Amino acid sequence: MRRKDKKKKGDQWGISFSPIIRYSLVFCILVVAIIFLGGGVLSVSRMKSDAEASLHSSQAQISQRVNEAIQLLESLAGFPDYYDPGLPAIDKVKRLDQMSPYFGFMMLCYVDENIIVYSDGDEPASLASRDYMQRLFSTGQRQVTDSFAAGADGTTLNYTVAVPLIDRQGSITGALFSAIYFDEAVQILEESAGNLDADATLIGTRGQIMSSTAGLPYGDSVMDVLRDDILFGTTSDELEELLLAAHPGDYWSIQNGSLCYTTYQRVDNTNWDILCTVSFGSAFSQILPSLAMVALLTAFACVVLMMFVRNYIAKQMLVVDMLVHSMEELEKRIYQNESPENVDFKEILRLTGEGLSDSLTGVVTRSVFLNKAEAQLKNADRNMVQALFFVDMDNLKYINDTCGHEGGDIALKSIGYILREYEKKYDGVVGRYGGDEFLMLLTGLDDRKELNDVLDGLVLRFQSKIQSGDRNIPVQCSIGVSIYEPGMDLERMVLDADEALYHVKQNGKGYYHIHQN
Repeated sequence: MRRKDKKKKGDQWGISFSPIIRYSLVFCILVVAIIFLGGGVLSVSRMKSDAEASLHSSQAQISQRVNEAIQLLESLAGFPDYYDPGLPAIDKVKRLDQMSPYFGFMMLCYVDENIIVYSDGDEPASLASRDYMQRLFSTGQRQVTDSFAAGADGTTLNYTVAVPLIDRQGSITGALFSAIYFDEAVQILEESAGNLDADATLIGTRGQIMSSTAGLPYGDSVMDVLRDDILFGTTSDELEELLLAAHPGDYWSIQNGSLCYTTYQRVDNTNWDILCTVSFGSAFSQILPSLAMVALLTAFACVVLMMFVRNYIAKQMLVVDMLVHSMEELEKRIYQNESPENVDFKEILRLTGEGLSDSLTGVVTRSVFLNKAEAQLKNADRNMVQALFFVDMDNLKYINDTCGHEGGDIALKSIGYILREYEKKYDGVVGRYGGDEFLMLLTGLDDRKELNDVLDGLVLRFQSKIQSGDRNIPVQCSIGVSIYEPGMDLERMVLDADEALYHVKQNGKGYYHIHQN
């Protein structure tokens, strides 16, 4: 009767800190999620500003470089020293060779009216096969070419700016041209875009890729690349028309699974276009350290708050402990009575004891168990064997997944019912330690043999199936056991039993192991 009365204590004494941790953790996760969501919104805004800044910088620098070449060549073309065909070509070449390094050009060259280019130390060569020279001599307009292979080796890439030489009668007497280093344009793009984690691409007259910090293949059509992307608000064909019309603009797209923002603009005095793209990942990575710092501070604040709440609960628990102690004293007086005939006292114990046991399994809560087990271990008969059982359900998640949480509850109730049988038989106490963990202290075992018999019986009963409606719910548990030795306290026994349980878990589950001191 005594064991039965104790197990019927209710559900509200076991104030657990785990719900507070759980709710605080959820709150902290929500706050961190909001922080990172705000970071995502900020990243989208930053994508536009970074792309526009990168475009402005790269477009301005490349335009400036082209304009410098045009201004220099047109200034030189106004001197008779260059447009007068009667002056020796070699003299013109030597003056140009002296200026070329000073202005940072790959070369400055003179071309006569027969489209023959001259250089100091090399034989004259015809440029009549060059399309841009044909256009220059036929239209009299300056020319800015796309990148092409030139030079003595025929493999050096460069951009060429050419202006006509026109005498006072308006006749074209030749041309001057300068070659801009290909790597110079690459460097401008890398510096302008790299500082902002953007990708810049220089597009030629025919829509071909001339240079790209994104690693796009040289010479490929940019439209072929864009057709592999998902564009918002436009299509690749519409975009091609806008580029050909030299209209600046922008668009959003999905490139390789990442949200991207692209803005584009024509380079001054050319038929080139520059596209600058910023991906969400690159923009987000720039503000990620700041977001991480804010998230850490938020988590720290949550931890501090939980500590304050825990201290407050601990103070309130002192009052509850006093209530439990009073109930235990009342229980002792009732059961020590040789003729306990007042059933009303039992009812009082049942009503006032609500909150001391787990509502699902009927065993006492963790706090109550530790309190009762410590007292029971202290007063146990040392001629008997005292053993602590750490029982863990092996397959609760599987049951929940296959049979639903209702099936899991049925399995937990079954374990609680079985353990309460042994609690009554061997003068013990059973408590629910965690979600699928139970602790049982038995103090009335005759010897080690009886302990082994109890364990064998538990293993058999735990490896069974429970009938619930039309379903058979499988149950399997692992058990870790620690045996009381002189000088041990309850905390040590729990740790030893937990270690023994770990041994079972690592060696197949579904059995028991006794900790060896």
